[in-house]
This record gives sequence, C-alpha cells and structure tokens, in this order.
Amino acid sequence: MSAGWKKDRIYLLLKQKILRGELAPKTRLPNELDFCRELQVAKVTLRSALARLESEGLVERFRGKGTFVCGESADRLIQIIVRQDFGIQFPHHYIIPGITAAANEFGNAVDICFAEYLLDLGTAKAADYLKRKNICGTLLLESDFLGHEPEVEIFHRLGLPVLLVHARMNDHISTGFSSLVPDVRRSWRDGLKHLSESGFENVRLLLDPEDFRSWNASEFPALFRKLNLNTKGTLCYTALLDPESIRTAVKTMLRENPDTQAVYCYSDFYAMQVMKVLASMKLRVPDDIAVMGYCGYPGDVMHDPPLSTVDLGYMNIGRRAVELLPQSPEGKAVRNLSPYQVIGRKSTENPAQLKILSSGR
Repeated sequence: MSAGWKKDRIYLLLKQKILRGELAPKTRLPNELDFCRELQVAKVTLRSALARLESEGLVERFRGKGTFVCGESADRLIQIIVRQDFGIQFPHHYIIPGITAAANEFGNAVDICFAEYLLDLGTAKAADYLKRKNICGTLLLESDFLGHEPEVEIFHRLGLPVLLVHARMNDHISTGFSSLVPDVRRSWRDGLKHLSESGFENVRLLLDPEDFRSWNASEFPALFRKLNLNTKGTLCYTALLDPESIRTAVKTMLRENPDTQAVYCYSDFYAMQVMKVLASMKLRVPDDIAVMGYCGYPGDVMHDPPLSTVDLGYMNIGRRAVELLPQSPEGKAVRNLSPYQVIGRKSTENPAQLKILSSGR
C-alpha cells in the first residue's frame, strides 16, 4: 500500500468519524503514539491526516495539550448549482448521485439550485440569498466560462470554497475557482486507440457539429496515421443528437464509405442511435460494423450488444468533488483531473480478429 494512499485513507476515516459525531466536539484525541498504534499507521501518516483536518477546521492542535475536535459547525450544507437541462444526456444527472452519497458519508446535506434562478435574482441578491443559507461551499456543475459570467461574481462575493465539477480544462484560469475536469482530448484519443488495437482499420467518426472532443478536424488525418488507421475518404461526419439527423449522417457515411468497419461516436447517446439505424439497415453490431461510444452512460451494459465506451466515471466524479471541496478555498484555483477508463465490450469485438485467434489455437 502506497504512503499517499495510507494518508488519504486515515484522513478520510477520521473526517468521517468527526462529521458523523463518532468523535464528538471538544473530544481530545489520543496522544500521538497511542493513536498511531490504534490506527496501525506511522507518525508521518497520522501527522499528515491531522494537518489536513486542521486546515479544514475540524480539529485544533495545542502545544503541550493535544489535539481536539472542533466545536460542531452549523455550516454543513453543500450547494449544488446546475442548469435546467433535463435531457438524459447531460452528465449532472449521473454526477449528482455520487455527490449526495459522499455528502451523506461525511455528514453533509446537499441542496440543488438552478443557475437560472440565481441569475434572475441578480448578483447582489443572489449572494445575500446564499449567505443566509449558511452553506459550507458550492459545487458548480457548469463549464466553458469566459470569466465575466454573473455566477462567477456571485460565488467570489461569498468567499467560500467553490469547485467547478466536470468543467473544461482551462475553466480554473478564467474563473479563479478550482476545478475537477476530465482530460477529454486524451481520453477521446484513447477510445480511438482501442478501435485500432481491436484490429479495425476503416474507422469513421460521428461527432457533434460544435464539439470535436477538444480536437480539430484538421488533426484527424495525422491522428489516424499515428494509430495505423486508414485516412482515405471523409473521416468525420456530424449530426445533432436527433434520430433523423443521426440516421441521415450514418446513411451518408456508409454510402460514401462502404468499407467502414467501425463508427466512433461523440457520446454513448449518439452510439445508441447509431445502433438503431444499423439495425434498421439489417447491419449487425459488431459482425458487420462495430460501434463505440464515449462518456460512460450507466445503461451501456443493458444494450444488445453491450456498448464499448470511454467511461468518464460520473459517480466517482461526484464523490471526488465532495472530497475536494474543502480543499478549494476562495483565492485558490487548482485543476484536478478526473480519471477515466476505456471499456471494451461486445459492440467492438472484431469478428476477423476472433477468427484469427481461433485458427491459431
């Protein structure tokens, strides 16, 4: 077990005990030697955990007297701010359950407020409204900030911890708030790499007209060559997240590129529509054409066949956001990267590759 992991584990263990009331306010913690024996950790691990807890106002250390749990704070409410986007494709639907689960473990309550409501109040009234709620910090589930948006001013006025959740790579710079972001450019490339490593050579992209996953269309030929993919013909097609738009794009793609072996989609929701279009054309996935998504929609495994994807880990993003919030005070803007995982399922199995493996036995 790594030293860093041990420090995090002990820190989270003690934090949970404090927030759940298992270590009551004003309680004196055991002396260092006894506490290390009780927790079965080294002194440096315990000291690191206590330093983090002290920085968050959960414990206080007095020279010659010991370490005490601080008095209970009424500021236990985490404010979640989201836009009124109700479509199932929006990530906050899958991130918020992770937030609420972690908040419950740490003894926090959560409150969800639509950004539109705050903006209607105006900057000053919105800040006053939030101050009266005695929140301990804000998780802002928005992205693509320029820095002069009203919500940026509102939360700087509060002077409380703010974390931008599932934001863009440079949002921490434009806003002055810490962020938790996926490396979209790298993770999207790794999804394409999965298709290449699965033996597909003729891959086509189906993307959103206004979002190429942090890539430019001009970069695709070089990227395809680097991954040993064919570059002949049109590599990228675009469509809106609309059944008819996707149907038109897929039919055009296959008419212009009848040798297409795999379609790499903007999101899992695009991929699900592509699979429907292929089925209507009597094309089998993956026997005739493989399909891969991107994002990690929890329902991917329920499809027939199960959908391969780049899983951004929405639930874990929510949990990590709660852990990072106390470490994201006003005036501190740090970018934290959220992990991702490329998950290969049946929708990208390569029949030709399976035949080669079978004949080689």
